[in-house]
Amino acid sequence: MERLNYHHLLYFYTVAREGSVARASLRLGLKQPTVSAQIHALETNLARKLLQRSGRGLKITPAGETVLRYAESIFGLGSEMLFELHGHPDAAPKLSVGVSSSLPPPLIAPLLNSLFALEPRYLMTISEAAPDTLAAQVASARLSFAFTDIQLTGPSETLHNRMLLQSSIEVFAPASLARKMRVDFPLRLAGAPVIMPPPGALRREVESWLAARKLTVRTIAEMPRPESHATAARAAIFASSTQREELKKSHGLVPAGELEGSRWRLFLVAAKGASHPSLRAVIRAAKGMQ
Repeated sequence: MERLNYHHLLYFYTVAREGSVARASLRLGLKQPTVSAQIHALETNLARKLLQRSGRGLKITPAGETVLRYAESIFGLGSEMLFELHGHPDAAPKLSVGVSSSLPPPLIAPLLNSLFALEPRYLMTISEAAPDTLAAQVASARLSFAFTDIQLTGPSETLHNRMLLQSSIEVFAPASLARKMRVDFPLRLAGAPVIMPPPGALRREVESWLAARKLTVRTIAEMPRPESHATAARAAIFASSTQREELKKSHGLVPAGELEGSRWRLFLVAAKGASHPSLRAVIRAAKGMQ
């Protein structure tokens, strides 16, 4: 076997992360045939197929997954070396993460915190935007990945949606109001003062559930982060059951009842075929939240 060509390994590593030769070529500043030829040379050198066609995209083979793990360590150590030598953030590997503006920060915090434990340390950029904007930015590789509560689609089906969490939706309220609502739930929802979340997946699910049961609540406000104002307004809110402990601890809100049959989901959206230590860290963190 010939000595390993690290330029070839870099091209494979970039294609695997970007999910396509086209996006990798843009990032590398090379023509697509050049990148394809270098990866083919690496496959010949290793006597293993690393990538294979899957529909319109690329799929990493088992041998490719092994090579990718080593490549991540190799280039990660290279970035760490530069950081140690130069001591400035520009030498650190960069990671750009998008968060849907409809997601509650406390729910996302444990997932983002898992990224701080990675070595080498990444220079992270966290941006909040609407789902359509996040889809375009992940598809164009401006974001490494994104968190959202709806499945996203990109041009030519370039995005992969992985469900991280799934839960029911519950009604939360200050203790006195919650006690009254529990007596005959969900009928007590009718006419109850409620702060509704902004338009989004949670709002659509709640409105669909209420309409199916011919229940009408008394909406006194509509705003992002309604939990921050529910106690002052003496009103109820709708939220994922995964937020139960945080809502009680931080806002004094307790469960009043569950919207039976309702579903709220959290998705991790990345380019198809993307494989990166940060993705695996987030997936592990999400499993710990279930």
